[in-house]
Amino acid sequence: MTDAPAIQTIDEQTPIVDLLNLPGSPVGALGERSPSELGMSLGAFTLYPQVDLLGGFDDNVFATPAPTTGSPFTVIRPQLELRSEWLNHYVRLLAGGGFGFYSAAPTQNFQNYNIRLDGRLDIRNDFYLTGLVAFQRATEALGTPNVTFSQAPTVADSLAAELSLYQKFNRFFYQLTATATKYWYYEYSNISSLGLPAQSRNRTEYEERVRLGYEVSEGISVWLQPGLNQRYYENPTNIAGQQRDSTGWFTNLGATAVLSPKTQLEGFVGYQALTYPADGTTTSAMTFGLRGVWNGYEPLTLRPAIMRSINESALINYQNYISTTVGVDFTYQINGPWQAVGGVAYNIAEYTPAFGVANVNPRTDYFLKGSIGLLYSIRPQIQIGPLYEYASGWSTDVAAGGPTYTRNIFSIRLVARN
Repeated sequence: MTDAPAIQTIDEQTPIVDLLNLPGSPVGALGERSPSELGMSLGAFTLYPQVDLLGGFDDNVFATPAPTTGSPFTVIRPQLELRSEWLNHYVRLLAGGGFGFYSAAPTQNFQNYNIRLDGRLDIRNDFYLTGLVAFQRATEALGTPNVTFSQAPTVADSLAAELSLYQKFNRFFYQLTATATKYWYYEYSNISSLGLPAQSRNRTEYEERVRLGYEVSEGISVWLQPGLNQRYYENPTNIAGQQRDSTGWFTNLGATAVLSPKTQLEGFVGYQALTYPADGTTTSAMTFGLRGVWNGYEPLTLRPAIMRSINESALINYQNYISTTVGVDFTYQINGPWQAVGGVAYNIAEYTPAFGVANVNPRTDYFLKGSIGLLYSIRPQIQIGPLYEYASGWSTDVAAGGPTYTRNIFSIRLVARN
């Protein structure tokens, strides 16, 4: 199981497991590319360059209760995508970044980037091998789940690799997948005493899964997906004397629907469990997820992002947390060159107390975020317009470091792509 997508802000990057959208896109991403308008042909490849610029004001840069600190900011997000146009096989290269500058709060400046190479090797019809390798540097934005307060945010590097084999027999199919992800963390200021230092968070995660499915009709399939995962820390015993290495299993029952080139959805329900051999404890939870794109009504495009999973904790007093995120982005073509963008996301983080830690109660943090904006197309390749974003966080245990803040972000957004 991959980590649940966090509620993103302007200073976040997209998780390494999903680099399909702009790095650091706020809720309310851009519309889908139109092949007739975009892309530069380079022989057997097509190049899609893009840059997203935001300039505005954040009234609570540190995501704290009053008194708050506001700051003007500028964010630059370039991206390049190179796709092959071969009849057989496939390869794609993605490279992007997010660079933010806060004039009144320079400790919040960030420089994020990512690069991903993925592809498909066709063995024969309905039988192929896929793989990817990706590297990402991301900032743990203040005011998001599992982040402790610090003057300058923690930076996380991750290196991921995945290999998958797919084969279909008539209406039956299977897919074998193995993944590995290495995480490194870097501190640029003193974090809260409740947070784990970087050297106690470095780890490697592995996952092995198999998907067994049946195609009910053209474009619609149901599947069962069991799997295993392992999480190993670079320092088996952290600074608090805890051992957080774990092994786990999960099983999901899901369905995939490809209804049109613009409407593709995949959802599942399942169960996940993590066991910690050092102390014999187990954390388990029902899981579910939904993601994809819906364009059943032509002017409107919806992108749901629903996920529930068990994630690693950055806090000393809590061993892990169950993250539940429910959100949706939208783009709506109003009339002519005008387009509305926006969305809403709600996240619940339920923390499990660490084994052997006294006087610690279960804790739940809540995060709400919404945004709305307008984009005017000067040309098909250039859009500009205002964007407003609201975020808030609250907790059942503020005394233990839980969030309590509201945040308003006003900006002008300029997008140029080809």
